[in-house]
Amino acid sequence: MTSPDLSFTIAEVRTAHLAFPDTPGYWEQYRRQNEELSATPDLARYEFKPGWQTVYATMVETPLVRVKLANGHIGWGESNTPIAPEIVCVMIDSAIAEMVINREFESPTHLWDFVYDSQRGRGVNSGYWMDALAALDIAVWDALGKRNDLPVAALLDNQPRTNIPVYLSGLRRATLDERITQAKSLDEQGIRGAKIFQSGDIEIALQELDALICGAPNIEQWMVDTLWMCTLDDAITAKRQFGHRNLRFYECPLQPEDLAGHRTLHQADGSPIAIGEHFRTTYQLNDWLTPDPVFDIYQPDIGRTSISDFIRQRDLAYTTNIPVTPHMGNGVSVFQAATLQCAAVSSPELLQEFQGGLSNLLQDASDSGWQLKHGEFILPDRPGLGVSIDENGIEPYIVRR
Repeated sequence: MTSPDLSFTIAEVRTAHLAFPDTPGYWEQYRRQNEELSATPDLARYEFKPGWQTVYATMVETPLVRVKLANGHIGWGESNTPIAPEIVCVMIDSAIAEMVINREFESPTHLWDFVYDSQRGRGVNSGYWMDALAALDIAVWDALGKRNDLPVAALLDNQPRTNIPVYLSGLRRATLDERITQAKSLDEQGIRGAKIFQSGDIEIALQELDALICGAPNIEQWMVDTLWMCTLDDAITAKRQFGHRNLRFYECPLQPEDLAGHRTLHQADGSPIAIGEHFRTTYQLNDWLTPDPVFDIYQPDIGRTSISDFIRQRDLAYTTNIPVTPHMGNGVSVFQAATLQCAAVSSPELLQEFQGGLSNLLQDASDSGWQLKHGEFILPDRPGLGVSIDENGIEPYIVRR
């Protein structure tokens, strides 16, 4: 088989800030019966959920990038940037586009290195700059897949998986009884796992987990994400207790900068620890894997790592025998398709995260070959990411500023 041609020249880059005001936000109505809704002003763009440190958007917003190669092939990219996604658009339109248009690149990795190097000496090695690079990189891979008439996964691996079993990310219902009912219904869809989100109150987390395990015995794998909010002592307790309950993994237990704490936690008994969504680059990841790994499962977010650096991060994790499954965060069809293309070349023993509440937001303006059947996504027989975008169809969602 002839190796695909990954060289390219970019002729045009365009961006769009999309917003979906008539849809619920990322967390929908999850747990709202326990919240002080007055704490979030009417028509506010962002909200803080009581007890949680991370800010969330009250509606889904995302940056979309369109790349046109010199030979005419068009690709689409999207980063995982739910807060102020217009910053990604400004960075691409005002800086990155001028750097990359009409420049010849040997591969998307060459592009990634070029853009990263352009700012690394100034300490710009994370955050929005890397999100912008991720969106651009994904768009280029999409265009190259179309030019080579191959799915992106086939550009990354000679034998990508064609079936990708998933777990549901979040039982997004207001009451525990409703969440138990939702968990029970997953069996009908063939979905074998579910993840719940909890604050740093481990007693409450254990109570809910026990109720769900008892109420929905059909779920084979349970995961818990405490969103970086535990103290080290509480995380050690949680890890031990989750281990007693055969949790598949315990996600984001400590603050994302706390390398020393993660090292101590990793040495404690209990469930496997999964992290990764806050990393942007291989350079950041390296310290967490050497001299010894401080977690058990790696979850890179493709809307932040890009596809190009995801491959390097995946391979680095594999050298330390750490399995890899991509994180599926905030984004619509392009971001989700990019994530699934990478999941097709990731560790087959792990279920892939699936965001049920976000998967159909752009369905009236995009045609995706990705379909969830019997608890599995099937790699579509389409070139690129497997998603086509109706440029007229996205017009109603574009934010004009």
